[in-house]
Amino acid sequence: MDKRIKYNKYDSGICFLGAIVAPSLVSIVYMLLATVIATICGANLNNLSNNTVFLYFSLFISPIAFSSLFFIYNKKAKINWVKSLNIKSKVSFLNIVLCVFLAFICTFGFTNVVNLFDAILSELGFKIQSDLPITIDNFGVCLAMLFAMAVLPAIFEELLFRGVIFNGLKDYNKWWAIFGSAILFSLMHLNVEQTIYPFIVGTILAFVMLKTNNIIYPMIIHFLNNAIVIVVTYISTVKNIQQASFVLSYKSAIFAIVYCITAILLIAVIIKLLMKKQKKVSYFQTKSDNIIEDLPKSNTNVYVKHNTFLWAGVFVAIFIWLIDLISGFSA
Repeated sequence: MDKRIKYNKYDSGICFLGAIVAPSLVSIVYMLLATVIATICGANLNNLSNNTVFLYFSLFISPIAFSSLFFIYNKKAKINWVKSLNIKSKVSFLNIVLCVFLAFICTFGFTNVVNLFDAILSELGFKIQSDLPITIDNFGVCLAMLFAMAVLPAIFEELLFRGVIFNGLKDYNKWWAIFGSAILFSLMHLNVEQTIYPFIVGTILAFVMLKTNNIIYPMIIHFLNNAIVIVVTYISTVKNIQQASFVLSYKSAIFAIVYCITAILLIAVIIKLLMKKQKKVSYFQTKSDNIIEDLPKSNTNVYVKHNTFLWAGVFVAIFIWLIDLISGFSA
């Protein structure tokens, strides 16, 4: 059967629901294996969650889940994801430089508005828990965290969210694709504290994907965004640098909003400078790489499928988000 080279909204729905469910399934399997191994070794199960080895391996749960979901789904749905995402298209040096600037602006330009959001939550009685799972107190740990929390998420989260989900939501329109994929990216994190920032970054990454039509550029921004945070945390820990706490006030709120608006304007200018996307061609591609032009919608069958999976994923994600909200206020 000929392989598709275009994602649809139905693909988006299944993959988003999978992105919510798959990490939990992998976590259950991991917990069962860890429990069995701990029992065989005679370890104390109550201290399992504090075990360093256990924590290190737990960092790979989401990447394993997302990578498995992406490759298995593309295989089952018979989609040529390499052609669909322009993986082999040329990468512009100018675009890479602009993406580096975007990553730094994303990392530092929205810090104050995120701190403002956290400060408001704290003022309302929500318990903030924003520490990394492992203390980055030496270079080896820093490298491990970079691989687990920067390299792998940049690849597999982008393949799913700016790859399958973003491109699939373009069946509705480009605004659904941009803001819809950003909302889903935010919901995927399943906690209150990671609501604002993933939405902002997800929106920017979606605009970059729309402009360039090359998944490599969002991957670069995503990697640098996470890597900068890890490296700064490592340096602060080693040098024993205490980061100044955000003090909630009218002045700090105004400063955070102005800083955020300035960052958005700079980002808009940089995205405008990005080289334009390459044109997509068709819905299907034959094994001999011949293009089937203007394939009638009645022949594809995908246009008549409802998007129950997408709304099911949204419902589950919001439900877990609300549980986290309630838990934070009751802690």
